[in-house]
Amino acid sequence: MPCDFLTVERYDKIVLAKVTKDRLLDPISINALADELNSLVDKHMHISLILELSEVSFLSSAMLGKLVAVYKNVIKLSKGRMAITGVKPAIMPLFKITQLDKMMQFAPDAQEVILLYRRKPL
Repeated sequence: MPCDFLTVERYDKIVLAKVTKDRLLDPISINALADELNSLVDKHMHISLILELSEVSFLSSAMLGKLVAVYKNVIKLSKGRMAITGVKPAIMPLFKITQLDKMMQFAPDAQEVILLYRRKPL
């Protein structure tokens, strides 16, 4: 199933993937998003993936599991890097409780990560 709530912009080897859905709770949406993100990773070796979640207000623990899997694909298979940006204060505790905030890079704004990745290429 195609993921119609994900917009993708490319800046050389940097890929900005923005989720435009408010809730990531149902299995169909979660699987579609994970499949699309993994497809991006498969297409781009040494990807610098920035996942923008500023429009997301709710996400399930199943979505957290899919994000971990995508992160591992980026780091191990693609030999790239990944950042999550725009996480709302209401859902940041999910990342902290699961200690994903220690594993993954988080930033308030995607543009600052794009600038950082441009200054420090892989």
